[in-house]
Amino acid sequence: MKKLILLRHAKSSWDDPTLEDINRPLSKRGVYSAKLMREFITNKFKNEISNIYSSPSKRTKSTCDLVFNKNITINYEKELYTFNFQDLINWLKNLGDKNNILIVGHNPALLDLIQYLSKKEETILMPTCSLCEIHLNINSWNDIKKKCGVIQLMQKVKSLKNYNFKK
Repeated sequence: MKKLILLRHAKSSWDDPTLEDINRPLSKRGVYSAKLMREFITNKFKNEISNIYSSPSKRTKSTCDLVFNKNITINYEKELYTFNFQDLINWLKNLGDKNNILIVGHNPALLDLIQYLSKKEETILMPTCSLCEIHLNINSWNDIKKKCGVIQLMQKVKSLKNYNFKK
């Protein structure tokens, strides 16, 4: 059994349309949401998560800085800066026997990966700064395949009881 946790980066800013996508920062709402998600992740997972991987984009790095403790190692992988779930599957297949993997990344790759792995037929939504925990019925990441997982948790930041962002 493997556990995969997916965290979509917090809301990015579009204030500067000249920036390349990889360089977009977080918006004020994104900063607020990431701090709130930090509290949720800290309480929910305590010390369960030791294998954290992230896209190297500015918005995912900023999300990681706000969500995770400074003493936690975050592995920034260029392969995770993708919008294609098949890239994520190919990357996951090379993880060997590591357990409890958390990926901070982008839609539509994360959303499509959830739909691919889970047995849910209905459409799943994953807005910015949402978290999804999937338990996979596999022994090795190399065994990952369609519908091998069950969604254990889908947490949207706006659904947290103390979410109260005001523009």
